[in-house]
Amino acid sequence: MDFTNLFHAIKNDSTVITVNQRLARHLSSKIDQAYLDKGATSWLSPTIISYEAWLLSAWQQRFDLGSSDLGSSDLGSSDLDPNDLTPSADTRPDNKTLLNPEQVLTLWQQVINDSHGSELLNVSATAKAANKAHQLASQWAINPALTNADQLDLTAFSVWQDSYLALLEANQWIDQAALFERLFERIEKGLIDCPTSLILAGFDVFTPQQKKLWQLLQQKGCTIDSYEPYDIKSTVQVVAADDPIDENVVIAQWAREQLQANPAASIGIVVPALESRRQGLERAFMQAFYPSMSYATDLPLNKPYNVSLGRALSQYPLIQQSLRLLAFSQQRLLLNELSQLLRSPYLVAGQAEWSLRGRLELRLRKRDVLQLGLTALHNRLTPSDDDDSLCPQLLLALAEVQSIVQTKPNRAVASEWAMLFRAVLNAFGVQGDQELSSFEYQLFQAWDHLLRSFAALDRVSDLMSFNNALALLKRMSNEQVFQAETPLTPIQIMGLMESAGHCFDALWVCGLDDGCWPPAAQPQAFLPIVQQRQQGLVQSSAELQYKLAKQQTEQWTGSAPKVVFSYAKASAGTPLNISPLIARYPLLDHEQLLARLPIDSLALRVGSQRLLNIDDQKGTPLPLEGVSRGGVSILKDQAACPFKAFAHKRLFAEGMPQPEPGIDARLRGNLVHSALEGVWQRIKTQQQLQALTAQQRRALIDEVVANVMAEYSQFKPILRTLLGDMEAERITQLLIDWLLLDSAREPFEVVATELKQTLSLGQLQINTSIDRLDRLADGSSAVIDYKTGSASASSWFGERPKEPQLPLYGVFGQEGVSSLGFAQLKKGALKYIGVTDCHEHFSALQVIDKVKASKGDWAAQMAYWHAAMTNLANQFVAADARVEPTKEACEYCDLSSLCRINEQQLVEVEADE
Repeated sequence: MDFTNLFHAIKNDSTVITVNQRLARHLSSKIDQAYLDKGATSWLSPTIISYEAWLLSAWQQRFDLGSSDLGSSDLGSSDLDPNDLTPSADTRPDNKTLLNPEQVLTLWQQVINDSHGSELLNVSATAKAANKAHQLASQWAINPALTNADQLDLTAFSVWQDSYLALLEANQWIDQAALFERLFERIEKGLIDCPTSLILAGFDVFTPQQKKLWQLLQQKGCTIDSYEPYDIKSTVQVVAADDPIDENVVIAQWAREQLQANPAASIGIVVPALESRRQGLERAFMQAFYPSMSYATDLPLNKPYNVSLGRALSQYPLIQQSLRLLAFSQQRLLLNELSQLLRSPYLVAGQAEWSLRGRLELRLRKRDVLQLGLTALHNRLTPSDDDDSLCPQLLLALAEVQSIVQTKPNRAVASEWAMLFRAVLNAFGVQGDQELSSFEYQLFQAWDHLLRSFAALDRVSDLMSFNNALALLKRMSNEQVFQAETPLTPIQIMGLMESAGHCFDALWVCGLDDGCWPPAAQPQAFLPIVQQRQQGLVQSSAELQYKLAKQQTEQWTGSAPKVVFSYAKASAGTPLNISPLIARYPLLDHEQLLARLPIDSLALRVGSQRLLNIDDQKGTPLPLEGVSRGGVSILKDQAACPFKAFAHKRLFAEGMPQPEPGIDARLRGNLVHSALEGVWQRIKTQQQLQALTAQQRRALIDEVVANVMAEYSQFKPILRTLLGDMEAERITQLLIDWLLLDSAREPFEVVATELKQTLSLGQLQINTSIDRLDRLADGSSAVIDYKTGSASASSWFGERPKEPQLPLYGVFGQEGVSSLGFAQLKKGALKYIGVTDCHEHFSALQVIDKVKASKGDWAAQMAYWHAAMTNLANQFVAADARVEPTKEACEYCDLSSLCRINEQQLVEVEADE
């Protein structure tokens, strides 16, 4: 039966049963369009329904027993026996409860948990596999009891199934597998109305169960026909891609070109392994259709393509947020999770307090908060006497949630927890303060359905704790697949099952290598394999898989005028060959198939429009009045990348600080700096240092370190713990070792510590701080910078020095500087690193004319540094904002979300090609 005959049959009140819900929607849409094409303004809604939905609707008819079931006698007649009014067993409604999928899986888990050896199993995955085997056994008339005793998996399943069926019987429950037999009996007895005409669509294989049903309906006078749309004369071609990534890119470009050629075209992309390839395909289609979108986004685009395969509810940010809020009501969240919560629009006043939430997160990060609970966050937001709350609406929500969770029971049934979950989420205002898109509204509807399914677990579950209830809800969200209903799109990306019964103007089927097509046999582990093959269970044997794959391949060739098959020649370094099922069709190169090659994503962005080159590498010049904020880091950033300096120092853009557990490197460095400052404020010269005994040095250092730890612990509570005591001891020993090294140097005097200066570099003025300034024996000065990690003097040289601090101090800071050195205070590697003009007065440093990277003598090097520093300063003043990083500048840059270096590199590569 073709579509024309199908349309006429539907007009004559035929019922269409499809293999899945997607085909039912597709045929309904085509029927509606056919009516419109014929000028109809109204028509009866056709009965087009999936097989599973038809079974459920037939099950509902068991309660539709009219008065005819009781006979037509006059109820007032004295001859009527009252017992005649009692329905017979055959006509009495079936009052057993049909369990939903979540209830069924819960029962299977209970059965498996109660079995011996369950501790060795992934119970959730095993329950799903056992339920699938139970359904297949019913559909394909397989008896799991006929199992050899030495087949342990089959024996275990047989025991589980017996226990499961006993639970169903004891509680008057039925599941989807038992539904068919009960319906079959009632149809057989005439208790369920049968359609007079039935059309089957999209079925490639019928189970024995279905064959049995069709035969019964025919005996009841129902005529049964099949919808076979695969009669289109087509041109079939084959494309060989280098790998799956290349295949995805070519498919997306081909689909775009097909749509550009005919905007009204219906284009199908069939992917047998859609679940594993979905992410790569979606990325390729986004790049082909929205090349300007460089970053992931959830914008509700009206995309011209749609992926038929849904994703687990738990993969959507909205659902993740709801689960995160429920967890937050009872436990502390790590900072990164809490940050996602605060940034989410699915929270009370998400838009109104957007900037305030950002300030709150920054405050938490700067205070080294690693994790936070509901009560602690509430306390931090509670205003003091002279201050307002940072996020007042969030504070009110937290208070309401606190009052709700304080009344929670220790253990409760699922429906009680569902009510509590709803109350908590309502208090948090999970829908935010913005208008929901259609997609978001559908997600909330799916979440509501999930909570109702969770509440229905009362029938099959015991009392549970809050944590167990939330864990169960998370598992259900992982297993619940959500596919939003979207407007009809011209490009349909479908899996193997979803493509059944569809026809297109152009069709591409990908992934057809010999390892994938035909699919390998995958017999069900819990069912006897001999019975599986005897009954024709397709996935049980390679022969049956080949037969079905051949049939589906032939159907594809009749599904569109233009058909393209493709395969990848390699995947993950493994060579692949073409499937024998498509080897007879002509092979094409990309150049013959696509209009534009190589695929130019820049050209996709702008089309044929003329490009206007705008120089955006300079900002507004720096105002000359006042001192620029940022100190030496201005020159350091300018040397690393001009854009980095402009973003940090002119736009004041910074990455969010990331707290670390324990005492981080920054705090450790500050403690050492402060301790050394305190020591040299007490000891002014090397002579005084050498005059101290070991005990006196230790006492001095102990006192200084204790003072430093006490000062810092006022705002760093971690220093008041055992970790603080350990750090104090580490610093003490480090300073003892360092003073021994300093006492062995040539004579020196510490002139200043933490010396503050304002330096002028041309028109740029910056504030600086020198860690230590020594006067040497000849009266010259040595500038010393403390480093608690590894240091290298090579970072000072070149036009764009990585560490310009010491050269800057030497040139623009003090007069008479003859030595520049890092004091590397690293355990086991204590030493001075740097350069000097004379070996006699600071022998720990290297003489400048011995350094290969230098310009020769001291004066020449200082002149070079003067020019290099002045040049960097002038660039910054002129607002030079080029994206031109040095080799290592991007490695730890915090501006990756702001910088456009990725786009710049993409344009450069495409220009080279």
